[in-house]
Amino acid sequence: MSIYVRKRTLPYIDIAIPMDQQEEKIHALLLDNRFVDWVMNPQSPYAGYWLEWAARDAEHAWLLEEAKHFLLEMRLAEEEGQQDISDVQLEQMLDHIREEITPVRKKKSPAKYWYMAAAVVTGIIALTTFLLSTGENTITGAAGKKADHTADVIRYNGNKEDELLFLPDGSKVVLAKGARISYNLLMNGSKREVTLSGEAFFDVAKNPEQPFYIYTENVVVKVLGTSFKVTASGNQESVAVKTGKVSVYLKGQDLEVSAAKIVLPQQVCRYSGLNKELITETFTDKLPIAAGLEKVSSYSFEDAPLDSVIKTLEKMYAIPIQYNADTFAGCFITISLGDESLEEILKVITRTVDASYSFSGYGITLKGKGCR
Repeated sequence: MSIYVRKRTLPYIDIAIPMDQQEEKIHALLLDNRFVDWVMNPQSPYAGYWLEWAARDAEHAWLLEEAKHFLLEMRLAEEEGQQDISDVQLEQMLDHIREEITPVRKKKSPAKYWYMAAAVVTGIIALTTFLLSTGENTITGAAGKKADHTADVIRYNGNKEDELLFLPDGSKVVLAKGARISYNLLMNGSKREVTLSGEAFFDVAKNPEQPFYIYTENVVVKVLGTSFKVTASGNQESVAVKTGKVSVYLKGQDLEVSAAKIVLPQQVCRYSGLNKELITETFTDKLPIAAGLEKVSSYSFEDAPLDSVIKTLEKMYAIPIQYNADTFAGCFITISLGDESLEEILKVITRTVDASYSFSGYGITLKGKGCR
């Protein structure tokens, strides 16, 4: 089943950190080469470290988000051809960060901020040309409540084009530019839940025993086995169904007792913030499938080194996998990735190479004696 979702950016949530500490802590992160590498590199070896650090409390997660935002603005300026950022442009960026931290603040000296930015730029330039040109930004960290002891994964698409993402349950998501999605690392609760900001097209793996929920600002969509498009803009949101059916209800309502709308193929359910009601209509235009799903929906390997399979898994699921490359250097495997859940794929791999896997707060660990 396929889903297209659009949602406007979530409102800013303030964290109660003293003003001077906010600046100093963000400053420290921006000067940390490990942090810069993690933000700019989807395969960063420091991913587990920062995920665990962010999962400790909400303050850490907020600080990472603010520092990441500054880095991405610097990178955007670089992509737009501004190789040399002027003092005025830099100060504008920093003013934006200051405004988000607190509405009223005694500004620090421009010299201090220029030093901070110069160090950030130096850290970015120190990365390889590949990292600077891929346009990929995978951010993994704590976000909201946990279904278990594993952290949530936050995926942000900083590309100019749509990005294909595989969820742990086997579902596929095409994230539009600027879209962000969060979900539990295992997705093994009674519900499969994702929170979305931006636009996305979902192809959800069917599992009647574990319903799939998408949360936007005003609407909750329960997937009953279908493909559909969700649009959220301003005070109006809508759900247009391509195949199957979905159940739509207002956020904050109990699905079991509320007057949920069942939306069928070629129907659209509209939400009006003015009247706070859901209205179902029929539409005639054909709902397209996201281009990313047409290009590729799975990856196939034939007698391939285990190392290459693991690297592909890390990119697909935005989850770091820890293993001893030397131990498994002699392991080769034939497998297709993308049609099963992450755990099903891991079971096939570990049975094939006589290994075991485990989930931790920051990713997956693979252990075994190897194939030599």
